[in-house]
Parts: sequence; C-alpha cells; structure tokens
Amino acid sequence: MQNTASLLHRVHAQLAPPNETLQAARSRRDDVLKEARKYNGALRTYISGSIAHRTANKDTDADCGMVLDRRSYPRLGPDGGGERADRVVQDVRVFLRGRLKSAHPKIKFRVTKRAIKITFNEPLRNGADPSVDLIVALTRRGKAGIWIPNLEMGRWDASDPERHTKLLTASPAELRRTRARVIRLAKGWNSQFNPHLLCSFNIEALALECIGEEHKAPDGLAELFRYAASSINRRLTLDPAGVSGSIKLLDDRGKVVRHLRRASDRMRDALSNDNDRHQVKYALSRLYRDYIPRP
Repeated sequence: MQNTASLLHRVHAQLAPPNETLQAARSRRDDVLKEARKYNGALRTYISGSIAHRTANKDTDADCGMVLDRRSYPRLGPDGGGERADRVVQDVRVFLRGRLKSAHPKIKFRVTKRAIKITFNEPLRNGADPSVDLIVALTRRGKAGIWIPNLEMGRWDASDPERHTKLLTASPAELRRTRARVIRLAKGWNSQFNPHLLCSFNIEALALECIGEEHKAPDGLAELFRYAASSINRRLTLDPAGVSGSIKLLDDRGKVVRHLRRASDRMRDALSNDNDRHQVKYALSRLYRDYIPRP
C-alpha cells in the first residue's frame, strides 16, 4: 500500500488544521466551560464534536455543553413540567457574556438552533478565529444521555454526546489514531460536494461500525466507503450511543449511495494497482479532485 499511503498522506496534510488553530479552539472552549460551571444549577460540562474527537479538518469551531441539574429546574424539559429551553438559554448567554467580556472585549453571543454560538473576533496569525458552540442540556430521568434543546421547534431531543466522545477516543490508541485519520480523509472527500453528502457525525458513526485494529489508513478508507455504501443503501446510520434517532443524510439517498460506491471503486483501483504510482495517482485524483492534480 506504499504508493496509495503516500498520496493519501499528502491529502491528509492538506486537510489537517494548524496546531495554532487547534490550541486556540481548545483554549477558548475551556475558558467558556470554566465559567459555565459557575452557573447556578450547572451539574457538569462536557466536550464534543470534531475537536474533542480529534477528527477536525476545517471544522475547528469547538463544540461543548453544560448539563443542568433537573433538581434545580424541576419544571424544565420533558421529564419535568414541559418547560421550553428558551428562557434558560438566554439566561446562560447573559451570564457568560458578563463573565467573559472583560477578557475578550470583542466577544459576541448568538443563539442558534441548538446552542449559544460564541465568536471571539480575535484572529490568529494564520487568519483563523475559532468559535465555541455551547449547548445548554438537561439530565434525563432514569435514561441514558441528556436532553438537548431544539430552539427552532420549541422542544427537547434526546442525545448522548458524552458517550460519542468516549467511543471515538477510547483505547487502543493505534485504532483510535487510524480511525481518526480515516474519518478526516472521508470528511475531506465529502467536503468536495456542494451540498455535502453526509454530516461529519454520520462519517464518524460509520467508521465506528467498520474500522478495526486490522486496518491501516488506506484499506480502512476503502472499507469505510464500501461499508457506507452498503449500509446506507439498506438503512440510515444508527446513533452509536443508541439514544437519538437515525442520522439524516444531507442529500438524496440514491445520490449518496452512488457517490460512495464510486469512491469505493476508486480506492479499490488504487490499492489493486499500488505498484504503479501513475495508476494510483490517477485513481486518487478522481477521488480527491481538489487535492490531487490529475496526472
């Protein structure tokens, strides 16, 4: 797999965000969580998303959450009095603004569908300016996971982002690193489509299902494309934590499956002709048209 691995390494190098950006994203996230833990009724905080999962490419905005203790909010959510999240999310936004404004004078807060989006307006030397998305969540009564708000629909949805992070960062270390590399390569392929075919979490969930200790990055990527095409053709991807519903596609299902099968074929062509660098480059340039020039 030498030639295939070499060219995929070049793609991965183009996808990988600078360490400066990753460090800033983590630092800003930690600053937000430090203050969020001081909010009245906060039970714990958590980290999630691509930064926490170590699968970030250009998606370097840090995801995280604070979990409210329902004993402090007995009327909140489906297990209480059914109260919506709007008011408490706005309270948290105001609270955090008061705590963070002095250290970050240009900081801005905006409530989105599920989170408080915090932009710092402090560009790094490389031009990046990572933001933080904080979800105000709620414990569930007698069930796994947490309630997270859907502010557009005025409801709470069950999810388990803490479990997702544990699954994607679990030992053994070699498998974790290989799987993360495969996910980043698959996300890079996916980013070439407008709209994207799959959300990042769908790619991560599929990789959890099919990447094992026997895989290296090249054959692991080939297996992910093959498995994803077959799996999505049968059904939508299930939540790895078994808490929320199936993961929605970002485009027509038939179109997604066709592109995954095509990607699988091109990876198979590259691996089957690995001794011929020209053939490998031709196959991978069709897979990564934005990253590998056509020979």
